[in-house]
Amino acid sequence: MRRLFRLLRMVGIAFAVLVAAAAVPVLYVETQCFGPPEPAVAAREPILPPEHRRALVDTFLTYPEWSIVHAYEDLAVVSRRDGEGAFAYRAAIAGYWGNLCALARTASARGEVSGEIKAMLYIIGVSVSAELGLKGLYETTLGALFRPSAPPFPAEDQLAWEMGDAYAAFLQQTPWYAFPFGEYLGKLWALPFGSVAPARALERRLALSLEWGGKAVYAKAMAAAAGLAPASLTIRSVLSGIEPMPEATIIDKRPDGSVIVETPRYRAFTAFLLHQMGKGHRVLEIAGQTEILVTVLVPPSWQAPPGLPPALVAVPVQARPGWQRLGYFVRLDALPALNAALARAGGQFEHAYDY
Repeated sequence: MRRLFRLLRMVGIAFAVLVAAAAVPVLYVETQCFGPPEPAVAAREPILPPEHRRALVDTFLTYPEWSIVHAYEDLAVVSRRDGEGAFAYRAAIAGYWGNLCALARTASARGEVSGEIKAMLYIIGVSVSAELGLKGLYETTLGALFRPSAPPFPAEDQLAWEMGDAYAAFLQQTPWYAFPFGEYLGKLWALPFGSVAPARALERRLALSLEWGGKAVYAKAMAAAAGLAPASLTIRSVLSGIEPMPEATIIDKRPDGSVIVETPRYRAFTAFLLHQMGKGHRVLEIAGQTEILVTVLVPPSWQAPPGLPPALVAVPVQARPGWQRLGYFVRLDALPALNAALARAGGQFEHAYDY
């Protein structure tokens, strides 16, 4: 009985420590990351009707969730190139909370941030912090001991890299919890156990089984929760004109020649904007707004063009040493000039964070 009491006590202490660790960044954001209201300006009347408008603050608070997508993109590249232990896990975790704080401060100065959005970002942040923290702890210690110092690598590593690439691409357009973790777990154990680095092969099977199996279970719970309040998958915009695209539905052609169009959200939305700007069409309004947060990938030689506001986000890109991901809050009519400046500098327009 005494041993059981000690065990329960240790479990209780460990649980309390985990709760406290999770609460620290949340409490910091809640108490420190808000800005004074900006002076009111004369409001313009949006072209889109109220049911198709979204709050401006949402463009800022869409980034933290996407920063996780970017982290997994980097993780997939770094793991294949240098090994799982070479990824900067702590920097990725700190980056999530640091950027959430900066953007929450900017958003709160421009409007009210809903409790629902903050709760979602806190849940995601705590989850990914725990996941990356545990993975980083393992891959930089025990996992690193089993990794061969040079090729060849076992089939288990090959599958893990394949899964990392697929997961990073999947997250561009689809929620993480819809990813087929169970399918990859089945593929893992269907691999014939080869003679190449057998100790590493066995270690990868056990480590990846625990990781992918745990994600598969957690994903089902998150999918059920998300189903209670599904996110809208489309958004409406107003453009000066339009180049027809299969994924774009023209809703109305206005007397001034502009077009109201409905498109998918997420990465497909960014591709739509870039295609239309490339054809010379101007973006006049998105969900009732004329400003938006965008991120760009820039090389070390990047010089911001005159008139561009200071970056709200600045993150090293682990997959591209020396490059940075910069986040700018810009007017829609400034997007073509920004895209042109990036092209001249060898950079890349990465993402437009819709509302």
